[in-house]
Amino acid sequence: MNPYIEITGGLEMIELQSGGNIKLNNDYINITIEWDHPLIDKDNIDTSAFLLNEQGKVRSDADFIFYNQPNSTDNSVKLSSNINKQSYAVNLTNIPPDIHKVAFAIVIHSNNDFGSAKYISLNIEGIAHYQPSTQGMKEKALIMGQLYRHQDNWKFKALGQGYNGGLAPLATGYGVDIAEKTTDDTTSPTHNNQTSQATASKPIDLEKKLQEKAPRLINLAKPIKVCLEKKQLTDVKAKVAFILDASGSMTNQFKSGNVQAVLDRITTLAVQFDDDEALELWAFADKFKKYADVSLDNLDDYIEILTTKSKKKKGFFSSIFSEIIEDLGFGNNEPPVISDIIKSYQNSNLPAYIIFITDGGIYKDKEIEKLIKQASDFPIFWQFVGLGGSNYGVLEKLDDLSGRTTDNADFFPIDDFKKVQDQELYDRLLNEFPGWLREVKRIGIIS
Repeated sequence: MNPYIEITGGLEMIELQSGGNIKLNNDYINITIEWDHPLIDKDNIDTSAFLLNEQGKVRSDADFIFYNQPNSTDNSVKLSSNINKQSYAVNLTNIPPDIHKVAFAIVIHSNNDFGSAKYISLNIEGIAHYQPSTQGMKEKALIMGQLYRHQDNWKFKALGQGYNGGLAPLATGYGVDIAEKTTDDTTSPTHNNQTSQATASKPIDLEKKLQEKAPRLINLAKPIKVCLEKKQLTDVKAKVAFILDASGSMTNQFKSGNVQAVLDRITTLAVQFDDDEALELWAFADKFKKYADVSLDNLDDYIEILTTKSKKKKGFFSSIFSEIIEDLGFGNNEPPVISDIIKSYQNSNLPAYIIFITDGGIYKDKEIEKLIKQASDFPIFWQFVGLGGSNYGVLEKLDDLSGRTTDNADFFPIDDFKKVQDQELYDRLLNEFPGWLREVKRIGIIS
């Protein structure tokens, strides 16, 4: 049977078989992928599209279209979502000339596979329908089909090709910038049964944990899973700590709820990522102090409780210049808390991932630089985040900081926390950590 069926006018629906292809005469098409999988929640299954060059690779991560990046930069491919289906509006005339294919895939983010699905289908509206057989399929990723250039025309080819390992190896295969595979069993998706000190035998079910203890944060489960899978950190375990700037200039960030919102997102990550599902927390101003660990059990109103004593102080001057957290003072004094973190984790058998929140006003650059260089000999990674501030000093120069054993620190600012999507936040928080983790293992800082 010849799998190629030419159609004209888009009037006849064609039933495609795997390997079949059709010529497209329309400049605008709508491709919809639908599914019915009784074992998978709607939030644990997604589709994606990849704009590919002649070598079958994306030109950059911008060519990876998914729920958190729904439009290509040229608007040639636009994703929209509904319950149990996702659609792509494709303007074939806008696809850049160096893009030769557009692949469409569906991926499961849980431990299930496509073998239990009732059906998976792809429709090119008014043109063609394709429903591959998934019986007995063990894969978690399925390439449904692809648009491709043929002479001066576009065609669509039905594939139904299963892909082992889920989103990470699929995206890697198309050239998306994901943490590189290594021969280290702790990060390779094909060796998940082998563990080291930096891995756990089985990741927790984050969605279930949130449903039980913090249902208001259930929407964070999916972006965290996607990010950890993309970065190949799903099985990695680490010590996670949160360092909070409580100097006077942070008052508005506390009052607006941004600090609690950041803590919510970091604690939820720590539940999946930390070895004891909790977050160690320090706060500092002129002085510093370590406070109770944060977990899903005490996360609600943690910041409100932490700042309550200072709010109750009486007197004229205290009402105007009140401390955010009692007994810490008003100024910026980062070196003592950084030094305490180093002492706490320098002998850790697990990597320590430190998230340091500040609104800037940093002036003790030389002392901070010295401590960051000192910490590069230890299993400690620093992720500095600027929260609506300025004058970040040495933090803005971390990429060029020489004299370190490892590149152990990263910084990015957030002007308005409320405008940052969860997926973007987690991607940025874990941007450089995977590369650092590979390096400290390579040179023996972590076994």
